[in-house]
Amino acid sequence: MKIALTYNLKQKDETKPLDYFSEFDSQETINAISAALKSKGHSVDLVEVGQHNLFSYFKNNNVDIVFFSPKENAEKYMDFFLQTSPFDKNKGRLNFYYIDSYKPACELYKGIAILCYSKELIKKASSCPNDIIVVLDTQRSEIRSSSYMNVLSINTNHELSVLSHEFGHSFANLAEEYVPAKLPRGIKNCVGGCENFDGEKDGCFEGCSDANYFRSVDAGVMRTLNSNNYGIFNEGLILKRLEIIQNQKITGRAISEISCTNQNYYLIEASYNEDKIELIDKTIEKGCIGKSGAGPFSYEIQKTDSSTINGYEFNPEFIFTDAQGETQIDGSVEKYGGNFLLKIPIIKDSEALKIYRENNLISEINLRDTGARACLT
Repeated sequence: MKIALTYNLKQKDETKPLDYFSEFDSQETINAISAALKSKGHSVDLVEVGQHNLFSYFKNNNVDIVFFSPKENAEKYMDFFLQTSPFDKNKGRLNFYYIDSYKPACELYKGIAILCYSKELIKKASSCPNDIIVVLDTQRSEIRSSSYMNVLSINTNHELSVLSHEFGHSFANLAEEYVPAKLPRGIKNCVGGCENFDGEKDGCFEGCSDANYFRSVDAGVMRTLNSNNYGIFNEGLILKRLEIIQNQKITGRAISEISCTNQNYYLIEASYNEDKIELIDKTIEKGCIGKSGAGPFSYEIQKTDSSTINGYEFNPEFIFTDAQGETQIDGSVEKYGGNFLLKIPIIKDSEALKIYRENNLISEINLRDTGARACLT
């Protein structure tokens, strides 16, 4: 297995408080961990979190999917997912993990859908690499599954294809292709005219969230759970989002044996309402960083020397809720009224977190006064 060992290197800096680097690692510790991993037959890449190459490194690495479920259930969904195009030909770009020692507390969102999104879940998921978090929960079949940010809350009484559907929302910002539904910003699978599809497609069919918009596949998985086919055009959108790593060993089973205890990140809790983001809380936590989904929002980190490091996409505005109806999905796209969470890498000399919506700056959060320390759990 190829392992990226991220670390914060202890330094001598008399301008910082005495305990400033207490959570950081010495070069000796880093070398010892690397040697131990290599002795087990792993390939190790050392990536210093404080360096500019952090984002570029992870941009070239796999998508990490972590299940909260028993191993056999995680493998059941993983095996099905890896039979789905385009993942069947890109297995080496996906890593799978499971956590069976913690059962997330899920709520019934507006009485219609499972929602397992919470601060506790996000922190627990940090014990594994976690770009996409999947919670498997059993509810009555009429209770919808959901996708919010990078958390997929799956009702196991639904078709297995619901995982592909919710993944399409969270990972590739695909809109609903049934009618009617709200159209989020920045979507590309629903267009105003057939001539607007930029790429190969199955065809052009009327009705894609909005009755006046068009979809590229007649009855794909974003329209009905009776299908597990994204369609050629949507597959292209997914492939553009997949991180690629050369010579990565294909992950054939969900695994649990990996440690993220030597990593730290900022956890930002905020609310989004009427085009404004309000900071609720910011702390330093222990664990792997991961991404936060896809969408028209993005962030960058500004350093004290005014240089910036680009971050990732996300969408705190909408929650997608889905269950199979008679011929198409019975679902809705709801404006989410709760708080959202961002995990931000700790980078030396970080000054501010800037949040953008469609490239327009809408919020700036000071990172220099984040004085909390990570808690061991």
